[in-house]
Amino acid sequence: MFFMPDRSVIQLSGDGSHTVISKIFEDVTYHSKHGAIAESNIVFIDAGLKYHFKKGKNKISIFEMGFGTGLNALLSFLWSNDNNVRIDYQTVEAYPIDSSVFNNLNYSDILGAKQVFESFHNLDWNQNHIITEQFNFKKHLSLIEDLSIDKCFDVVFYDAFAPSSQPHLWELPILNKMYQILNDGGVLVSYCAQGAFKRNLKSCGFTIESIPGPPGKREMTRAIKIT
Repeated sequence: MFFMPDRSVIQLSGDGSHTVISKIFEDVTYHSKHGAIAESNIVFIDAGLKYHFKKGKNKISIFEMGFGTGLNALLSFLWSNDNNVRIDYQTVEAYPIDSSVFNNLNYSDILGAKQVFESFHNLDWNQNHIITEQFNFKKHLSLIEDLSIDKCFDVVFYDAFAPSSQPHLWELPILNKMYQILNDGGVLVSYCAQGAFKRNLKSCGFTIESIPGPPGKREMTRAIKIT
């Protein structure tokens, strides 16, 4: 563990990959202490991206709630490259991490694609960027409640801080916004399995699945939009 100049803390998680401890939101971590890469792969890639890909699409659009460290974007890029599937990836972040933090994360040391990972953080906000022919990327610098979203997506990675830290992000107004931006048959995935969260998703119109979670969590949530 070591402190960065902006007082963020980089910490090793259980699988050897880094997580970051937030100094804004009461020392909560960006990922599971049991394994950052393991958690992101299980929650977002396996339960979200791969699940939707089974429907036979060769182009998938993803909206990520909480860009954070950029790990989910990197894993999605690598999956896109490995599987020859086009991905349109958009993400929103209100509190970007400092360059002194993301430049010291070890994701590229483990996964590769260092230049791509750095570009995710260094590219201009609120602009469309063609990373490769198969991966389109846009990051919005905004609070989610202030963001106007002008398209629909196949998958939502719901990766906000826990309800105890940002309770309004787990309540009906924001979750209904997620429902509205999903295509029919689209999925929302989250590490959170809280009962109130699942009830709110159901109130929005989602069909809820409680599925096995990543290391350290018995369950996680997948919500499907069926109209």
